[in-house]
Amino acid sequence: MTVAWLLGAALFGTVAWGQGYECAAYSASPALLEQLEADASKGGLSEEEIGCLEQNYTDSDVQTTKDKISRVLLVNAYAYSTQDWAKLVRRHLDEVDRSDPDIAYLYAFYLFNTDEADSEEVIRWTDVALERRDIWTGDVYVSRVYGLMKLKSVASAAAWQHAAEGGEGEDVDGLRNRTKTFAREWVDFAKVAGKDMEESVELCLSAATRRKACGLEE
Repeated sequence: MTVAWLLGAALFGTVAWGQGYECAAYSASPALLEQLEADASKGGLSEEEIGCLEQNYTDSDVQTTKDKISRVLLVNAYAYSTQDWAKLVRRHLDEVDRSDPDIAYLYAFYLFNTDEADSEEVIRWTDVALERRDIWTGDVYVSRVYGLMKLKSVASAAAWQHAAEGGEGEDVDGLRNRTKTFAREWVDFAKVAGKDMEESVELCLSAATRRKACGLEE
């Protein structure tokens, strides 16, 4: 999206559409969004289409309509730029719906894999995803819950390690105990789900003072 296009929209509150382009009233007729889904899935929406969706998002006072418009923009951005997608995700979670476990799941992993991962933010969004994990079923449920519990435990361990290496004002023992708790939950789920327990046990034991704290025999 060009700088000139953004400045024009910001300064005048309207968008100068390309010749022959008419911005559909998606906020009034959200069913029209279906016409964009195929192109959005390939990151193929034009600047005019993206601008039109953004204008409709801003204009709409109906939360369910904002949700639908936002999701089209998210799908389109995910196909070509995870950074742009992450910005839209943050807006979606802050302004539209923070309870969607699928979006929270993807966002937590995105945050963890950034150059300057924020352990507390990673944990926050893994918790959001786990709160509504019941919408998942079968293998998807097992894979995602296992992955989220692992992510939560590893992020907590990273915060603990940072504190132990001299983080100012950090509660080292509290972070160690938190890591032990998260890792124990991961161990228990891995056991019930029939998943490999080696990683979860190793992390739990690194934070625990007794094997029993990780559900293991002394």
